[in-house]
Amino acid sequence: MAESSRHPYSQSHAPGGTPPGAATGQATAIQRLEAGGWYFAVTIFTAGFLAAVPFWHAARKLDRPTVKRLALIYTALDAFLVVLMILTPDPNADGSSGDSAISTIGGMTATAVVIVGCLQLRSLRRDVYGRPGARPASADPAVARALAARQRRTEARQLWAKDPALARELGIGRPDLGRGYDDGGLVDLNTAGAPLIATVAGIEQEHAERIVAARTTRGGTYFNLAEAFVDVSLPPHVQEQLREHAVV
Repeated sequence: MAESSRHPYSQSHAPGGTPPGAATGQATAIQRLEAGGWYFAVTIFTAGFLAAVPFWHAARKLDRPTVKRLALIYTALDAFLVVLMILTPDPNADGSSGDSAISTIGGMTATAVVIVGCLQLRSLRRDVYGRPGARPASADPAVARALAARQRRTEARQLWAKDPALARELGIGRPDLGRGYDDGGLVDLNTAGAPLIATVAGIEQEHAERIVAARTTRGGTYFNLAEAFVDVSLPPHVQEQLREHAVV
């Protein structure tokens, strides 16, 4: 009877036993670190001295110029913190700082780096690792197709620059000719009509017509995209699309 009256949880809470949920909690913590939590751990537990590391990781994964600039900025800040640490003299005999000004600057800089860095890393962590339960971008067929097309455009541009005659024979920038070469989605601003420019570059028809009109006015040839942007005032999103899809 005494045995049956034992509290149902007494065995699991016996000395040396593992509390319920401990293993699950540990696994969750590890999963959070693997899902980008290490970005914040590195920044916080190194007091900002290695804050640039997560930004360089994000820059390599996302390949965005803005993220690379942030990585460079935090690299400079980390170097500044190291210099301050080197310049800080040893504490006085009474335990006070040897140079209160340097210590204050260093402490305030480190605090700012940690706080601002963590705030900026929140969105970068989501972009790199995605939200919990979301399918990784690399596993999305649409992303794979877009990246493959971008690679094809890069290769076609290299061929265009190296051997223009062969590029035109293959129909690079002129998918309407049906030559069978996959250039990944390029359009020749010097020979294509407005409908083709609008379709391939993904821009509005009115902007494509203005490009063709300016091309005709100047004699039918652009030597680079910058000339087209000077001749025709185009909104930023149109310029970005042309940088991605146009050849001249």
